[in-house]
Amino acid sequence: MKTIRQDAWTAEDDLKLADVILKHIRQGSTQLAAFEETAEQLGRTPAACGYRWNACVRKQYLEAIDLARLERKERREEAPTDDLSEGGQSAAPVNWNTVLRFIRQYRHEFHSLQGRVKQLERDSDSSRLEVERLRKDKAELLSQLRKLSEEHMMISGDYRTLLNIVDRARKRQQAELDDQKDPTADSS
Repeated sequence: MKTIRQDAWTAEDDLKLADVILKHIRQGSTQLAAFEETAEQLGRTPAACGYRWNACVRKQYLEAIDLARLERKERREEAPTDDLSEGGQSAAPVNWNTVLRFIRQYRHEFHSLQGRVKQLERDSDSSRLEVERLRKDKAELLSQLRKLSEEHMMISGDYRTLLNIVDRARKRQQAELDDQKDPTADSS
C-alpha cells in the first residue's frame, strides 16, 4: 500500500498554483510574486511553490501560459499611454501585497547597499593604510639612497686619491729604476 504524505500536493493545490501564476502573467507581474501569493494561500513556502510549478505543473499549462502572455500583450497595447488620473496618482489599484513586496525589495536593496558601503569603507581604510605604509617605505628608501650616494661619492673620491698616490709612487719608482740603470746620466 502506497503511503501519502500529509503535505502532499493535491490537484486542487496545483490548480490554485496555476490560476495564481496565470493571473500574474496576465497582469505583467513576476512568477516570484505569484509564488509568494500562492504560498500565503496554501500555507507553503514560496520556494516550495516555485519548485512545484517548475517541476510538475508548468508542463501541463504551456498553452494557457502562451494565452496569458498574449492577453498581457493585448492589454498593454490597449492601455492608454497616460496612466495618471486627475489627481496625478496612478489609476492602477494597489494592494497590500504589492506594497509589501515593494518595501521588501527596497529594504533588501538598502541592506545590500549598506553592506557594499561598509565593504568600500573597509577597502578605503585598507588602501589608506597601504598608501601610508608605502609613503614611509619610500621615505626610508630615499634616505638610504641619499646616504649610499654620499658614501659612494666619498669612496669614489678616496679611490681617486689612492690612484693618484699609487701613480706618483709608480712614477717615482720608475724614475729611480731609470737612474740606477743609467749611471752616466748623472755624470753628464
